[in-house]
Amino acid sequence: MKRPVTPVTHATPFVMALMLSVVIAFAGQAEDVIAKFRTSWEGNSSYQVLMAYHQVKGAKTEDRIVRFSYKSPGWVRTDVLEGKEEGGVAVYDPLEDKVYARHPWMPVPLTFSPDASRVRSLRGERIYDASFPRLIASIYKQLDLGGVYWIGEESVDGSTCTVIEFKNTTPEENRGIARERWWFDTDTGFPRKITSYDKEDVLVQQVIFKALRLNPGFSSDHFNI
Repeated sequence: MKRPVTPVTHATPFVMALMLSVVIAFAGQAEDVIAKFRTSWEGNSSYQVLMAYHQVKGAKTEDRIVRFSYKSPGWVRTDVLEGKEEGGVAVYDPLEDKVYARHPWMPVPLTFSPDASRVRSLRGERIYDASFPRLIASIYKQLDLGGVYWIGEESVDGSTCTVIEFKNTTPEENRGIARERWWFDTDTGFPRKITSYDKEDVLVQQVIFKALRLNPGFSSDHFNI
């Protein structure tokens, strides 16, 4: 006598409901990580961090290490420690909406609009686009454009990180990026690594954050060059 077989149509709704509940749970975890980054930054007015960049645009690549300083309401200073334009310094003045940039051999800094190609990255990011307030804004833009997915946990430079990923079908509305993966420090809530991919799933940018200092107490002339 044959054992009765349960019709697939009977099991499918349960399996689908179970899968949906898992997806919702993981999406909730990803959103919790985003919220932790936002709340970790709230209440702070300044920070300094080392940022190691790798960027790709067509056949061109660019690598550099930058000491990035930020102070509310939007002051930014970048010191290029290694890579292209090593030794260069740039400051964004949010009150005048100007960028002042110089090299060690320059007697005085040059003045630019923040949109000038001379003071933008290989992929076109402006000097202030890497600040935490701007990164938080970019996260919520990606949520509007597509979905967020919880990946798991990994270690970056010895720190345990929660990994989430954003995907969208309109990369032209997101600096050409179709998929972006973020590593958030589980202790501090701040990002430790970001990798970005185009619609062909080619890596176009990687940023690694190190030596974060919150409210470091900048000197009065730190944002003067």
